[in-house]
Amino acid sequence: MKPGHSTNFDLYLSAYENTVGLFTAGGFLKRIDDLIFPTGGKIILDYRDYEGLTPTENGKTISTYFNNPNRIDVWGIELDWQTHFWYLPWFLDGLVLNVNYTHVFSEAKYPRTEVRIERLPGPPYIIRTNVDTFYTNRLINQPNDIVNLSLGYDYEGFSARLSMLYQADIFQAENFWPELRAYTDSYLRWDLSVKQELPWLGLQIFANITNLNAARDISLNAGSGFPAAEQHYGRAADLGVRWRF
Repeated sequence: MKPGHSTNFDLYLSAYENTVGLFTAGGFLKRIDDLIFPTGGKIILDYRDYEGLTPTENGKTISTYFNNPNRIDVWGIELDWQTHFWYLPWFLDGLVLNVNYTHVFSEAKYPRTEVRIERLPGPPYIIRTNVDTFYTNRLINQPNDIVNLSLGYDYEGFSARLSMLYQADIFQAENFWPELRAYTDSYLRWDLSVKQELPWLGLQIFANITNLNAARDISLNAGSGFPAAEQHYGRAADLGVRWRF
């Protein structure tokens, strides 16, 4: 196999205004060649098509990785807004907001091999042949939508950030059989970070809580829609004291 490589083109524009904050909009194009992806199960009809195999491997199924001979173009748009609501009345002037949204458009041709069966009236009665074709789907391991949001509050030595990550479903696993291809479920996670400066010797106390909503990574079977795998991470918290000098 050859290493996959990508040529990237990006165009972004940013504008800043005192009350609006920093707003950025842009687009990108990624041209991917020799993408490596798993081929799933492929029936061995003639062992001589594969180096190192013997006649005993005929009829078995082989799973391997493959360089996609088709170029894949992935393009998308990205919007980013960073602002501080300093002009709001009373305690609301400490609010800060960061929002980033990315939408990706992708279409990839995935080579696949189908087994065609021809029935004959006499010996050998059945002839099996491999027919090379392809199917079209999204780029593997790529969600269509990603949203990062952070809402925070700053007041003198106090700072807090509530963060959200949303990721749409991902085409996760290619397979020879369409019913066995896998997708992830959409993913939503919340994190919280708080810190307070202390008036002594540059000391600071902090607390970080990740995965507040106990989000799970779920892979779904394309044929049934039922979960194929789940990963549970639970919540995690850090509490500590930091000394800056």
